[in-house]
Amino acid sequence: MNKFNRISVVDVVNFIFWCIILIFYIITFQQSEYKSQAIILLSGLAIFSGSIIYFRGINRKNLLLKLVILLYPVVFLVVIFDSLHMVLPYINSNVFDKYLADIDYRLLGINPTVWIESIINPPLTEFMYYLYLFYFPMPLIILGYLYKNKMYYELDKSMVFYFLTYYGSYLMYFIVPALGPRFYQPLVELQQVQLTGLWYTDLIRDTISSLEHNKFDAFPSLHAAITLTTILIIGKYKKRWLYFFIPILIGIFISLIYCRYHYFIDIVGGVIWTIISYWIVEKWYNKISSTRFVPFYSDN
Repeated sequence: MNKFNRISVVDVVNFIFWCIILIFYIITFQQSEYKSQAIILLSGLAIFSGSIIYFRGINRKNLLLKLVILLYPVVFLVVIFDSLHMVLPYINSNVFDKYLADIDYRLLGINPTVWIESIINPPLTEFMYYLYLFYFPMPLIILGYLYKNKMYYELDKSMVFYFLTYYGSYLMYFIVPALGPRFYQPLVELQQVQLTGLWYTDLIRDTISSLEHNKFDAFPSLHAAITLTTILIIGKYKKRWLYFFIPILIGIFISLIYCRYHYFIDIVGGVIWTIISYWIVEKWYNKISSTRFVPFYSDN
């Protein structure tokens, strides 16, 4: 494998989004409070990605290197997401919660987070936060299955699907910044029932809040988008699992309203973008990957 044949479609998708973020940082550089952090972040990601591409075709017996290559997409994605708060407010300072809440009311005739208060109780609240939390490891289950079975082509295609869904949602945060029903004051005043759980509700809620530096991530719902993405991948490669995961999908969708993280229209937006991403990957991935690119990970 020569150095020009080590690039994967995942690398290309990452590079495109890296360029977009770079442009955003350049546009906002003068007013940004994160000048040095931005330079370090983008330079570090570029060096990291370049190193992965270089080492992908050599030293395949090094277990540490193989692990780093395997985890590289996740590291890139997490770092990018964690950096959005450093640039998003300077690109678009508007907040669209009022418009999203109004759309919900016009579509449904109710405020969903207020309407659902009739069923709120501590055991259910505890369960809903568990479902909300399960979103985070959920993709790793099907990706781990593909890796374990050495389905590297399918693993690569699935990662491209995930990344397209993630990055498209990230870009929508810049277009429609919104905090969600838990922060939109007119809804906060209507939401009279406390979300009190039994054991770990507060810990889950506080941990998520502390790790979520970018608060303007309501629309579209990434929880809805990535959960549906996972279901579609499971449907392609491990259909029997759907009996277990479809109820989880429904539960997670309900938890988004119940826990006041999202408007109903956020969920709709997440579903629509996932379907678009699926169509893009199904239409183009096979055409461009077989002759021009390698999987981001393999044992070869």
